[in-house]
Amino acid sequence: MAGYLRPTELNEALSALEAAPLVIVAGGTDYYPARVGRPLDDDVLDVTALPGLRDMAELDDCWRIGALVTWTDIIRADLPPLFDGLKLAAREVGGPQVQNAGTLAGNICNASPAADGMPGLLALDAEIELASVAGARKMPLGEFVTGNRRTERRANELVTGIRIP
Repeated sequence: MAGYLRPTELNEALSALEAAPLVIVAGGTDYYPARVGRPLDDDVLDVTALPGLRDMAELDDCWRIGALVTWTDIIRADLPPLFDGLKLAAREVGGPQVQNAGTLAGNICNASPAADGMPGLLALDAEIELASVAGARKMPLGEFVTGNRRTERRANELVTGIRIP
């Protein structure tokens, strides 16, 4: 049986990522279907209990969307018109079950060529927030995703949010 960890503090999650390679799962809408008929043998870090990662807020210099914000959260949020394209994309992602569980950050980290959130976020000059035990960093979304199923996220890092100027 593979290991499963569901931390309730960000530092606990970051320490676990520092200690060993783990598969990060939030909504799991791509992870679980890809393993149908196969045993789940990955060491999993379930980030769904981490506080503060499901918030959306307007800050002084940007809008911040936490890494656990779901497609349904985007659809229902009272956001300014600049988010209309993202809201339209959110309505097209899977069905209600996927919209309720799937996260915008997961969609980005999966780095699928069909990622529904990417066009709108690229048009909005979105940045990705990453955290590790060594600290935090930000990078433009266009530099974060480097190809099909490839990103610049290091094995010891967790995406904590998306920033939109």
